[in-house]
Amino acid sequence: KRNSSRSWGEEDSEMTQASLSDGRAVGVSDSGAMSSQTEKSATAAPKVVGKRGTAAGFTLYEVSSRAWLYELKENYPDVKTVADVPDEVLDRIADQNVDMVWLQGAFKLGDFGLELDRTETSRNDAYRKALPDFSKEDVIGSPYAIVEYVVSDELGGDAAMKTFRKRCADRGMKLMLDFVPNHMAVDCVWASQPEAADFFVRKPNKDDGKGPWPADMYLPDGRAHGTDPYCGAWPDTAQLNYFNPELRKAQVANLKRVAALADAMRVDMAMLLLNKVHEDVWGRELHANGWKKPETEFWEDAIRDVRAEFPGTVFMAEVYWGLDAELAKLGFDYTYDKYLYDHLVSGHMDNLRGYICNRSEDFLRHSTHFVENHDEPRAMEEFGGPYRANAAAAISFLLPGLRLMFHQQWEGCARRLDVHLRRAAKFEPDEGTARYYDKLNSILAHDAFHNGNWSYVHAQHPTDGEHGGWRVVAWRMYTSEERFLVVVNYTDGDAAVRLQLPDAPGNGEISVKEFMSGKSYERDANEMRVRGLLVVLRAWGVQVFKY
Repeated sequence: KRNSSRSWGEEDSEMTQASLSDGRAVGVSDSGAMSSQTEKSATAAPKVVGKRGTAAGFTLYEVSSRAWLYELKENYPDVKTVADVPDEVLDRIADQNVDMVWLQGAFKLGDFGLELDRTETSRNDAYRKALPDFSKEDVIGSPYAIVEYVVSDELGGDAAMKTFRKRCADRGMKLMLDFVPNHMAVDCVWASQPEAADFFVRKPNKDDGKGPWPADMYLPDGRAHGTDPYCGAWPDTAQLNYFNPELRKAQVANLKRVAALADAMRVDMAMLLLNKVHEDVWGRELHANGWKKPETEFWEDAIRDVRAEFPGTVFMAEVYWGLDAELAKLGFDYTYDKYLYDHLVSGHMDNLRGYICNRSEDFLRHSTHFVENHDEPRAMEEFGGPYRANAAAAISFLLPGLRLMFHQQWEGCARRLDVHLRRAAKFEPDEGTARYYDKLNSILAHDAFHNGNWSYVHAQHPTDGEHGGWRVVAWRMYTSEERFLVVVNYTDGDAAVRLQLPDAPGNGEISVKEFMSGKSYERDANEMRVRGLLVVLRAWGVQVFKY
């Protein structure tokens, strides 16, 4: 599902998105060929988020709720629910300049999925790979097979969540919870309600002349399992029917339940609800059962209705296949930028530089950037160690937009937490990575990284004989009060470049401070404007200058 190299409607595509000055986006392949696509443009004005900024930049901290509570209980015996998270734990998160906490997987789950997760052989093999000493009790069920939108009793229910939200707010942090729109748990509350029978996609009772209905896609009662265009059945789920207007109303009511508990919601696989996607996956069954494609998109109607009652609600979409622009137009504030992540993993500097420098500022402001989350491998593992992982983090988080950081990322954890488990394998914190994130998060507290403007800076070779500019990406973040230059050498060799800074103030020598090292320099302002600031970086080096 997370293959962003695939574009919607194409079986195979190596395109990655960049944007033209007229607002269109283009795909850039390794060969440099381009194709026109639509760039996302958020329809709503940027919202104030957390204690510091607007949509220009803010930090979101993701933590798996049930696994976190289990971890806390081991260290703090008095912790029973999320209402009891110790002050020092919340203070530590707030002190890292976090604007919002995403408490992932907080809603009520059922027995069907839990039993499946504990008994299915291939799943147990996957758990053993992630956690060699796992036991049956460690398996807690998928957080994406929801029974109903009430907070799990394991976490203390809705009342405990409201207390947790208030305690976050007291520290200037907002709260995000999940919404999983495509499907519900097999044993969800609607499964036992006759009036909700048509809330689900169902196996038709008649032959449509196109061959047999695939038996593995349906439950014994005729409901279809959830899926997406590129996967088989998700056996712990039942697929919802978004061609049914009554289901749409019921899901808006669920959205409002979440909005009453949280300031924001992360919408799982949000693009699956687009009419064209829903029809592509389920059109055969839906049309055979007499359903017609709606004239309007669910998300446009739903987001409007939710905001009429909860006007400050922030919507973030998990989205792939180049469909982020469509979701932004329908009202989402932020959409996953999986293309940037894929370029960082690839390490192809021409593609990475082309992608970043051709982004519009509006695109970046409304994108979610990450180097790990609950779906992706740990950055320390995926990027081969702390040097490259931390350089990738600098690129992701020093750009405008939403900065998604995962629990224990700051400590350099290389052990992935399977979402079905309550714990991951033990790890030794990496002290260098911890120091690195202390510096990075302190830099991100500056107003330029919350409310500032962004401009890409093309690296120049310092002499005719040096050609290190290809190793580097760089940009400015600035307000009327402060100016920063971000420079990252995202290669395994040293680089020396000059970077022109047309807004360098004054004449003569001015003070330039580099924040990763803490060193200050005196540099000629006119030379910075004309020839450029000379910057020398080691492999995977990061420098952030204030001038």
